[in-house]
Amino acid sequence: MSNELAPLAPMPVHNNTEDSLWLALWSAYEPVITALRRIPLVTNVESGNMFAITAELTDGSYLWISSVEDLPMDPAALEGFQVKRLHDDNPNIDEVFYDSTDSGEQSEHGNNVVTLVQAITAFVTERSLAPRVIDLVSVRLRGVTAQRQPVSKLLHGPLADNDAAIREYGNVVRAMAEKGWTCVHAQGGTDWPLTVWELNDEVGIVYLASTGQVIV
Repeated sequence: MSNELAPLAPMPVHNNTEDSLWLALWSAYEPVITALRRIPLVTNVESGNMFAITAELTDGSYLWISSVEDLPMDPAALEGFQVKRLHDDNPNIDEVFYDSTDSGEQSEHGNNVVTLVQAITAFVTERSLAPRVIDLVSVRLRGVTAQRQPVSKLLHGPLADNDAAIREYGNVVRAMAEKGWTCVHAQGGTDWPLTVWELNDEVGIVYLASTGQVIV
């Protein structure tokens, strides 16, 4: 359904997050909410006059996820999902793009959360309506000294630009060669390079490491 390693969008900021009804709805629909936060969309639940899940989009519009009417407090009572894109200031872009209720175009999917999230992911990706997730890369060194002591160093990063990380990697290995280190193994080419170095019974591995992701 979603990448469990991806960062979660932040929690919504408002005064209802301590309200028992809000908390009950959030807990009841947590599988849907967590999947949306991994897209990553800031997601909330409406617990006022209507019960629904909402998710913020980058252009100021938002998703409204309900059912035939409100979302029931008990997900077992669902009659499918209906997803609208709404904009409070621009009704011209209001649209329903997923409807798995009995009369909807996707009725065969019913209460299937996987299909729901897949449809939302495809919709916001195609229209570039979700924040971007950038992979972070670092240049790292691991090795063993002549006294058999382990060495682990972060040399550069984390960097959001993979090309910049490769350039920094190149600067590191050139500096090691200038200091007399001998490269005894290389792999990965220029895509994901790793080299093993030796000098006076010391061994060092220089490599690019994935160090998580950031939402921008």
